[in-house]
Amino acid sequence: MSEEVLGGLETLIREKVIYCFQCGSCVGSCPTARAIREYNPRRIMEELILGRWKEVLSGNLIWLCTLCHTCYEVCPQGVGISHIIVELRNHAAKMGLAPTEYLNNVKQVASTGWTSPLTGAVQRIRKELGLPEVDVGRVDEVRKLMELTELRRMMEEQLS
Repeated sequence: MSEEVLGGLETLIREKVIYCFQCGSCVGSCPTARAIREYNPRRIMEELILGRWKEVLSGNLIWLCTLCHTCYEVCPQGVGISHIIVELRNHAAKMGLAPTEYLNNVKQVASTGWTSPLTGAVQRIRKELGLPEVDVGRVDEVRKLMELTELRRMMEEQLS
C-alpha cells in the first residue's frame, strides 16, 4: 500500500471516523441497510476504528451505499458517513480494489456521459413516448473531469 493511501486513511479515521460513538442512527435510517442485511454503516465505522481498514477496503460493502446522505442527516455526531464512504471508495480504487462492475459503469460514463447504454431501442422508445433524443454532447467535459481527478487513468489501469 502506498504511503499516500495509508496516510489518507489514517487522517480520515483520526479526523472523522473516530467521532462515531456507535449509536446506530445511521443504520436505522439507511435504505440500503433495510434492503441488504449485510450492509451496516455503523459496523463499517467500527471496523475502521478497530484498524480493520484492509478488510473494509477489499470488501464489497462500501460499494453498496447509494450516497443518499440520510446517515449524514441523522448522525448526532455529524460524522458524515456517506462522505467517508466516498473517501474509502477513492482509497480502494487507488489500491486497484474497485469492482469491475463499477469500473465498467465509469467506462460507460466516459464514452457516453450516461450510466446506462444508449441503445437504438432506448431512442426508439423515447421517440414513441414523444421524448426528445438523448444528447451526448457533454462527453468532453466528463472526460476532462475524469482526467483531472485521475479517475480515467485508474480505470484504464484496472480494466487492462
